[in-house]
Amino acid sequence: MPPLDDQTILLVEDDVKAREITTMILEAEGIHVYAAANARAAWELFGQHPDLDLVISDINMPGGMNGIQLTQRIRHDDPSMRVVLVSGNPQSSFSDLPEGILFLPKPFDRQALLGAVQASRRH
Repeated sequence: MPPLDDQTILLVEDDVKAREITTMILEAEGIHVYAAANARAAWELFGQHPDLDLVISDINMPGGMNGIQLTQRIRHDDPSMRVVLVSGNPQSSFSDLPEGILFLPKPFDRQALLGAVQASRRH
């Protein structure tokens, strides 16, 4: 597997513990992580950091915008942005998933997370 440490990721997760653990896993691989607790904060970070390589976002979040809506906004501004959407619900329960994204089911472990980051490079 090629090294992952040349990437900057925007992580969007409303669960504090999940956000902290996911950040720690990514940072242990040398990945730079910007973390947001909701889609609105993530949208602001997205606008502030043109160096982003990948967005990993939970789908179901409070605050009026979910991960799918965030992805649609991001893709409107940057159609080539790589996105991994995460949910505890099955992928089949989302009829409006954008094309060209990867889906990572919760709960996931370190290997699945890093595999999704790696796979997003090829997707």
